Amino acid sequence: MIRIDADQGEGGGQVLRAALTLSAVRGVPVELRGIRARRKTPGLQPQHLTAVTALARICGAETTGAVLGSQDLRFVPGPIRPGTFHFDIGTAGSIPLLLQAVLLPLALASGPSRLTLTGGTHVPWSPTADYVRDILFPRLAQIGIHARLEVGRWGFYPRGGGRVEVEVGGSAVLSPVALVRRSGEVAIGGVSAAGGMLREVAERLRQRALQRLADAGYHSLIDVREIVALDQGSFLFLAADCGNGRGGFSGLGGRGEDVARVADATVEGLLEFVRSDAACDPYLADQLVVPLALAAGTSRLTTSRVTPHLVTAIALVQQILGCPAQVRGNIGSPGSVTLEGVGVRMPQAGEKRRGGEPDQATRTDLAGKDGEASPAIVRKARAADGPAIQRLLAHFASRGELLHRTLNEVYQHLRDFVVGETEGRIVGVCALWLYWEDLAEVRSLAVEEGYAGRGLGKALVRACLAEAAELGIRRVFALTYRPGFFERLGFRILDKRELPQKIWKDCLRCAKFTCCDEVALIRDIERPPRPA
Repeated sequence: MIRIDADQGEGGGQVLRAALTLSAVRGVPVELRGIRARRKTPGLQPQHLTAVTALARICGAETTGAVLGSQDLRFVPGPIRPGTFHFDIGTAGSIPLLLQAVLLPLALASGPSRLTLTGGTHVPWSPTADYVRDILFPRLAQIGIHARLEVGRWGFYPRGGGRVEVEVGGSAVLSPVALVRRSGEVAIGGVSAAGGMLREVAERLRQRALQRLADAGYHSLIDVREIVALDQGSFLFLAADCGNGRGGFSGLGGRGEDVARVADATVEGLLEFVRSDAACDPYLADQLVVPLALAAGTSRLTTSRVTPHLVTAIALVQQILGCPAQVRGNIGSPGSVTLEGVGVRMPQAGEKRRGGEPDQATRTDLAGKDGEASPAIVRKARAADGPAIQRLLAHFASRGELLHRTLNEVYQHLRDFVVGETEGRIVGVCALWLYWEDLAEVRSLAVEEGYAGRGLGKALVRACLAEAAELGIRRVFALTYRPGFFERLGFRILDKRELPQKIWKDCLRCAKFTCCDEVALIRDIERPPRPA
């Protein structure tokens, strides 16, 4: 049980959401004390309670203290299950903040999910639905989290009543990112929208924003949109695309609001970002901390302004995950983040949860010709990988370097394979086949030509050796045309006749059986230490 001071840092709902997200993903029980203790209305409010009950439903958690106004909560998670869910905040509480709590666990679940969320879509002290769709989701896609959002009805204060549909792809493999430098010209666009017969307000917001941007030297395109909502409300959303840097800024208005004040504040926030060299706006940086802490490898971000939310998010992932992280820069000033993610593997339904269990997916840096490394993920194969594995094996089989495997054979032995993935594409494969209680073979090693010689083959073999050690296998062998490669990994040459299991299982199928020129090698495996 991890005990968390929920009043730390910015002291609001962010601590609750991030702590429960990490608890659900890692399978570690948490106890939070002092939830929103310094707020005017302390404790769990409707949007916070909905986040607790939603996550509890998704992962079958046991909760204590999940009632309105509670400042203390105990959360004991179970396995995360994908599915179709409808969560209703019941007020104008923020849908984007509710989504912030449940998105990552569902993205890491074993399959896709669909959410219907009702509440506030454009409310104070929260990202807007436009920001989530146009700024946050594209960045999360770079990390490996894929989701799609559609607003069915807009929800303003005080009644809310907004409705959002979200589709979340499951089985995400998280990758670190470097969002440090910009590239390209600045392009600014946006939308000014109003509901409840406030189109005139939307037009005035648009005109004021266009004038302020023109005065600053920026041409922009801002659409006017009429929307459906229970309450009268308006908003201005502006996005700046700076190549590798993209930021979004929102302003909320309504009948009686000072249109100039709303537009000016929104434009000023955007110009602060545009005039900096940062790749992330102040609101994006803190929302990326938790997913990047669960990606295996080092991520780097720059932000136009360090915020209390960012500092709090870093402190939480350090406490719960123990990952090294550093924020450079003072609150209110430009800064940067360096974070070493721990990696995560999601236990599936019916599998026992073990807190702190390492991920089966690991990150490796592939050497590049220009001296710069590029990331790849080495992980166990999934059913969807079958055709890509078979195509890669067939390519090398056509050159006489591997035995041909049908797609059916690949699926029959899918659990034996590990794959190397980069930019969403399978570029390497290797398998561990068991012959006896103390003997296994590393086989079917294939790496696409463009990635050969860059370290992926070694990473694939090492993943198979690690799996052999976990299974208690004492010896692993390989037959290869490249003995030097395996010798560098600790294998030694032996006579093929010492491997009768291999001869009778596979060699008789091979056209080269009577004139085989492959070299046999073997390696002794040390058993992993037993837990104390």
